[in-house]
Amino acid sequence: MDRQHRRDLKHDKFVDEIGTLSTRARENQRLLLMITGALVLVALLGYGIYFYRSSRERSAQASLGKAIETIESPLIPPPGTPGAQPMPNAKFKTDPERLAAAEKEFKDVEAKFGGSKAADVAGLYLAQMDADAGKLAEARKVWESFVAEHKGHALASQAELNLLALDRKEGKAQEVAVKLRSMLEDSAAPLPADVVLFELGGTLEQLGQKQEALQQYQRLLDEYPQSPFRGEAQQKITALDPTRGAGAAPLLGLPG
Repeated sequence: MDRQHRRDLKHDKFVDEIGTLSTRARENQRLLLMITGALVLVALLGYGIYFYRSSRERSAQASLGKAIETIESPLIPPPGTPGAQPMPNAKFKTDPERLAAAEKEFKDVEAKFGGSKAADVAGLYLAQMDADAGKLAEARKVWESFVAEHKGHALASQAELNLLALDRKEGKAQEVAVKLRSMLEDSAAPLPADVVLFELGGTLEQLGQKQEALQQYQRLLDEYPQSPFRGEAQQKITALDPTRGAGAAPLLGLPG
């Protein structure tokens, strides 16, 4: 009897252990299913977010393109203009009318697609409109923000040039010259070296430092023969020193 009782106890223990293992297996299976389901959900959400962002950016770019077409559209020539040809893209009679329509479209891009690349570019166009209208503080804020947040972006260079021009306009030419000279020594400068030289030449002209300006323009010609600023640099040299036409000997003995 005792032997039978012991066998029963062993049997019951075995059954209990098997039952426990089965329960754990079912729990683990449910856990695995839950984890798998969660991973699938995360993947679907990731794909959905990517698809949404891609689709949103495409829509934003399309709206930006429409606004750019508006601001660059030709004006309808006044009636009776000699030699006027019909232009299929002409929609506006005056520049203020065109600017007002473009401004609304750029603002719509910002409002509907905030945070997108297209919205950032739309902000640059609006900043230029502000600058043209004399709202220089508003324009400066946008340009500085774009330069800080989009290092390496092609349009960041243009925003940097706008800031330099604004500083010169506000009587800070000396500070601009110092900044440009430091860029020439910085391999990670936000502007190409030939652009820096051209801007430095113009800044030194504004400061009345004719010889130093000539030196920067000549350096541009000597060191960057393929620069798109080469022609303008040569014109500047000729204007500052008429005796130095194209092909003249380079300047010598001028301080750096």
